[in-house]
Amino acid sequence: MGNAIALPVLATERLRLRPITHDDVPALHCFWTDPAVRKYLWDNVIIPREQVVAIVDESLASFASLGTGLFAIEVRRDPGTLVGFCGHRRLEDGSVELLYGILPAFWGEGLVTEAAREVLRHGFEQCGFDRVIGATDTPNQRSVRVMQRIGMVFEARRPYRGLDTVFYGISAGEFAAAQ
Repeated sequence: MGNAIALPVLATERLRLRPITHDDVPALHCFWTDPAVRKYLWDNVIIPREQVVAIVDESLASFASLGTGLFAIEVRRDPGTLVGFCGHRRLEDGSVELLYGILPAFWGEGLVTEAAREVLRHGFEQCGFDRVIGATDTPNQRSVRVMQRIGMVFEARRPYRGLDTVFYGISAGEFAAAQ
């Protein structure tokens, strides 16, 4: 037997959040190439399946090293069906970014906000993060509202990868005080 790492599974009132795995590649590829999703997530590029596999590999490595990565969002009323994702990734500068997205059929239900709050809690309480950032294209006001609802504070608006981007952040102390 190898040294298998116990992967965290998070839960909220309406959601089950489990680490994405290679079994999720077909669903993630379909989700991430949806025109409404890829508009802001992938700058409207249809990503190849191989890129999805690489993202899953990176996420699993992140769970091994950081205790967190990308979680599949499943709605409890429909167990086993991936409807979105939410999680952390370590950036080149060492900072930790919060990422999320959900299928358009589930927009407006507050599910991403619920998932993001739980993933932030996991990062601060279980992984010991001091601070987490979020970023989105300025026109993506749905994403901006999620960051605001979970307590993130606006920090900057500047071009990033050629796009008008807003940056938000939250510290462990700010998150704890908001709970």
